[in-house]
Amino acid sequence: MLTDSPILEILGRIFDERSNRVTISEHGGTTISYTGDPEDSVADFEPRDIHGVLEDGTAVSIVGAQGGKKHAGSFYDWKYRQQFRSTRHVLVGEHVEGDRQTYQDCRFQIAGANWWGTTGGQAQAQCGGTLILETDGDQLTFHYTPAEPQTIRELDWQVLSPVASLVSLATHNPTGAIQLRVRRTEKSPWMAVHRRESAPTARSHELLPARLISPQQYAAWIDFQRITDGLDTAAIDRLPGVAIQTEVLALAAIAEGLHQRIYDADSRIPALSRSDMQQARRAARKAALEKVRQIDRTGREPLSPADLTEFGQAMNDSFSFINKPTYRSRMADFVAEAQSIIPGIVGAFNDWPAAVKDIRNILAHQGTEPHSETLDQFHDVLIALSYSIPWVLRTVLLARAGFDPATLREAYELSSQYNLHLANTRNLLIGGPYAQTATDAPASADSSAAHR
Repeated sequence: MLTDSPILEILGRIFDERSNRVTISEHGGTTISYTGDPEDSVADFEPRDIHGVLEDGTAVSIVGAQGGKKHAGSFYDWKYRQQFRSTRHVLVGEHVEGDRQTYQDCRFQIAGANWWGTTGGQAQAQCGGTLILETDGDQLTFHYTPAEPQTIRELDWQVLSPVASLVSLATHNPTGAIQLRVRRTEKSPWMAVHRRESAPTARSHELLPARLISPQQYAAWIDFQRITDGLDTAAIDRLPGVAIQTEVLALAAIAEGLHQRIYDADSRIPALSRSDMQQARRAARKAALEKVRQIDRTGREPLSPADLTEFGQAMNDSFSFINKPTYRSRMADFVAEAQSIIPGIVGAFNDWPAAVKDIRNILAHQGTEPHSETLDQFHDVLIALSYSIPWVLRTVLLARAGFDPATLREAYELSSQYNLHLANTRNLLIGGPYAQTATDAPASADSSAAHR
């Protein structure tokens, strides 16, 4: 039986290394010379597909093996060996065509959730795939058949990832797809995919139990993640150990990218077509260039043709986004939808969209300009947003996943993690420019937008 991370070691070599050159003298002596060239080392570490046979005659396929000369364990260990410790996956039973091999269907489980229930069922995804939920006691197995055979990498990205993400989104637990099995055809044997797996330990308290997720919701999320390009997963991913600035800036960027993919309106003035904007841009560019040429530059160096060309390009660039929603308005869309489901979700902020926009601009655009608040307040706002942004995005995504507001409100009321986030955020913002006070009116989600 293979482990999750099989290691291949052979006496001799499967491929000729560039960084470790082996020569054998006429007397049979072996000399190994090391080049030290980075290009050679990188070339040697390129993934390779290796076919082999076990002692009992069973075929083995090692896909994406990386390795080379094994370092000697002692002075007396002089024999040349190659060792492959890193592999994408190993299949036992058939020789397959590496990463290019496609499979008719797959089976897998999700680790990290507690309450699966015993309800099975099936659903059809819009992409043409069929998902069947198979139950065995308290364990749930997902059986997916794509419309067309897919590679393991495609199954990972387009099936296993969205299913695991939806479970994590609902339960608020880290999850991982495990025990993947594939088969090439309906008559082929099921083959276990041996590889490193992420199997997080399930936590005792979940936001929503996984048993509430229907086959239809899983299938819909497989389609949904094709729209989000995986940003739904990134929105709820944890970044332990990174600087708080890194975390908040990443969340702010994820939120912007997610908004562009899941909200229909992507223009400030929908009535203006692309052609309208092109004409406006050309007119503005022409007028601006004409005005710049007329400016009296007495005592100053005249503008060169290159300067005017660069200025014209700058006008084009500035107009490229003029009809796009501002960053603040994108955050206002998120918070309006989240507040319609969980009214007090950003109750500690007097203006949540402005807070996210301001902090994002300070970190990404304003260099070392002084902040309007003290340094301690600035750090406190960063920490508060690191709590708040994921909860706002999670709420919007749960609504898109088909969970009704009443179910979400009940779950949030019972969630210690959600309520601790509210208390922490309120405490962090006290006395700062973004704190909600008794005299503040609730911020309107569609209040006037500031600059990007």
